[in-house]
Amino acid sequence: RKTIAHNDTFIISMISSSKFNRNNTKRSPFSTDTISTDEKLSLPCQFISDISATLPHVQISTNKYDFFSHGKGESYHPTAPPAAVLTPTNNQDIMNILKLCNQHHVPVIPYGAGTSVEGHISALQNGSISLDMNEFKFIDDSSSLDDPCIKVGAGVTRLELNDRLRHTGMQFMVDPGADASIVGMVACGASGTTAVKYGTMRENILSLECVLPDGTFAKCGTKALKSSAGYDLVSLLTGSEGTLGVITHITVKLHPIPDHVTAAVCTFDNLHDAAEAVAMMRMCAVPVERCELLDESSVLAFQNYVSSSSHQNENKKAMDIKPTLFLEFTGPSQVSVQEQVDMTESICSDLNGSNFRFTTDENERKSLWAARHKLYYASLALRPGAKGAILTDACVPLSCFADLITKTVEDVKRLGVIGPCFGHAGDGNFHCILPILDDDPVEYIDKLHQVNDNLIRKTIDVGGTCTGEHGVGYGKIKYLKQQYGGGGVKMMEMIKKGLDLNNIMNPGKIVVV
Repeated sequence: RKTIAHNDTFIISMISSSKFNRNNTKRSPFSTDTISTDEKLSLPCQFISDISATLPHVQISTNKYDFFSHGKGESYHPTAPPAAVLTPTNNQDIMNILKLCNQHHVPVIPYGAGTSVEGHISALQNGSISLDMNEFKFIDDSSSLDDPCIKVGAGVTRLELNDRLRHTGMQFMVDPGADASIVGMVACGASGTTAVKYGTMRENILSLECVLPDGTFAKCGTKALKSSAGYDLVSLLTGSEGTLGVITHITVKLHPIPDHVTAAVCTFDNLHDAAEAVAMMRMCAVPVERCELLDESSVLAFQNYVSSSSHQNENKKAMDIKPTLFLEFTGPSQVSVQEQVDMTESICSDLNGSNFRFTTDENERKSLWAARHKLYYASLALRPGAKGAILTDACVPLSCFADLITKTVEDVKRLGVIGPCFGHAGDGNFHCILPILDDDPVEYIDKLHQVNDNLIRKTIDVGGTCTGEHGVGYGKIKYLKQQYGGGGVKMMEMIKKGLDLNNIMNPGKIVVV
């Protein structure tokens, strides 16, 4: 990194590639290539001069590797790097930066940990800056946690927070798998494996602080567990993906670390029965902590992962290559947990489940979920050489979950592509991982998109959503009108225009104005 002093010109060349351009939406391979234009990325000279004069301590990176990492994320979309990466250290820095960006019409893309998957951090407009929030590492441990909540800075990740809390007996429970930043989880409306019991990010945020596009500092929400005072601004900012402002601090809910935990697995002869068993568990009010459903391809990928030489100690028991439920139960006593286990075993048995096994061994449990969280990379390994994948994110009413995930697996087989399907079955959310190779022909890529398009069409038809936890980015914009109709999209556009008059905040994401 280096700080840039003002000079007569400030032009940064893109990491160029002739394969892509911003108007070319049809792409053949997954690639680490860069969206290319005939122009160079540039920032106004006066903007750089004003930044240097107003904020001389703020780092501005011109390192091409920073550009790449800040324009990519975990998305299969091609890289679209910013023209510069700025690293503010406090709210006042951000207020000043946004005022200058508004004045010079410079687009701003907030950056957390770079784990998003729908092109959220791609710089779709030339002359954009990435606002790296990793210096915001504040964790308010001044209180004794008399209230089950804690205030954290935008740069704090999920694991960093829980590591700091380990001595308190409390924990932040939203678990998307990746070590995402808390602010990124807010911005994308993330959830994960524990949402079935603790809810998504939306249910786990009490308040936040943000800087609006014009540089105004705003507080939203309170530490109280409920409020009916005015518009719900916390919910408005949750899932906004950096399009309405820059979130700087968040107060999140905490939960006690469970005293007793049991993990279980159960196999089924077909996916539909396994999904029906999950719906029955919910109808019987079994308070399951995690409830994950893997199809046969996912189990194969999972088995290959845990039996590989580098992970052979993570899970020593071979699994049947059948649709499988991974479950976790928690409670204040072993008796209460065992009651949940017994009820679930009975439900699974009624729906033709077999080989129901459970364990209270902590190492076995941790290895099971560690491997489950690496299922994305295990799925890529089913196509050696794959660097990424199209990742679906449908969420449907529980009554439709069994039919939809079954039809999606049938679609994958019919089209002859590789695509393990798995899901957070307890809340109707599931993913299909569709690995991509650099040299895949366009015809194969079209089939992968067909799987996704078919799934989303069926999902919306039954009252579901095109994204349960990943967010819209620019990858799912085209589905919003199908889901909400023209009126719903227009309302989003009006909110965007009202708060961001000059359209500087992450333009081209969620809605195009």
